Amino acid sequence: MDIRALLDDPARLELVAQPIVDLERGVVTGYEALSRFRLEPRVTPDRVFAEATRLGLGVALDAVVVERALELAEHKPSNCFLSINVDPVHLLDDRLLAVLMIPANLSGIVLELTEHRAVEDMKALSRVLDRLRARGASIAVDDAGSGYSGLTQLLALRPQLLKVDRELVTNVDEDAAKQALIQMLGELSGRLDAWLLAEGIETENELSVLRQMRVPLGQGYVLGRPAAPWTDIIPAARGVLLGLAPSDGRVEGMRSLLEPCNTCHIEQPWPEQASVALRVNGDGRPLEMRLLLEGREQLRPERELLRVKPQSPLSAAAQRAMTRPERLRWDPIVCIDDSGNLRGIVRMHRLVSALAEGKTRPDSLH
Repeated sequence: MDIRALLDDPARLELVAQPIVDLERGVVTGYEALSRFRLEPRVTPDRVFAEATRLGLGVALDAVVVERALELAEHKPSNCFLSINVDPVHLLDDRLLAVLMIPANLSGIVLELTEHRAVEDMKALSRVLDRLRARGASIAVDDAGSGYSGLTQLLALRPQLLKVDRELVTNVDEDAAKQALIQMLGELSGRLDAWLLAEGIETENELSVLRQMRVPLGQGYVLGRPAAPWTDIIPAARGVLLGLAPSDGRVEGMRSLLEPCNTCHIEQPWPEQASVALRVNGDGRPLEMRLLLEGREQLRPERELLRVKPQSPLSAAAQRAMTRPERLRWDPIVCIDDSGNLRGIVRMHRLVSALAEGKTRPDSLH
């Protein structure tokens, strides 16, 4: 295959998008951008990227793909994110970083770290990821649970999205051990304040079991195949999910306790006298919280904010809050929409009172 010819003629690259589905609501909440190459002889995308890396052209190819994906993201449906695959080693190269600095902000963009090779300078990578998060991007880690080295990097990277290794998803309906491992990853994702996503779901039985286990996000052929943007969930899969909707008398979840919060933008001073305030970017993504406790100011950076969706179960949110470090345990919970933008806060005393009154929902994998 001629990688240089591909770089000289980007028209040979086509991007398709595979839906990512909220398994509780049965709706598309995001897409993953996937590359397709017009080359002779025809080869799979993974072989193209491997050959580019062998030739020392991996960063250049990643830069082309990311640039095209960012252009595609300008037309994505509202309240949906777009996940873009990147080699974490390439993020340390200024050529790829320059492409990611082109948009005014990266809200609604998830950068999925895909390669399994170890990153030698994790501190440098963490600094780059912090810069990208500050511009609105979220970080995902692929193939969680595939090995010890992957898990150690996972703890260092603190992603917002955890993708379950598809080997754990295949035949999960027939394998109790796989179910236990996914349950463990769900508990880990909750402690990391990340969302769990099961990819490679190919049968309705797998989908049913993952939905019953309360895995929040799913992706795979049974839900929707990669196609020209933007395809919806396959009707049969939506029927499976809606048919599994629990009839347990649950209430509106965190939405029922939502209240507005004082906000300011990056360049603005904090609101005076506000006991709770959030600094947000131009799209409304929360970046920092300020608390006034007994007249003393305490600041919480973005990585220390507990973020949930308005539809999240009360008991699941409380469980996540109680597993946080003690100094953060009673901080207000930040509610965000599917794009990561602020919808309000829930104060812990109101959450505890609601649970005491019996307004609970079954716990979910985060």
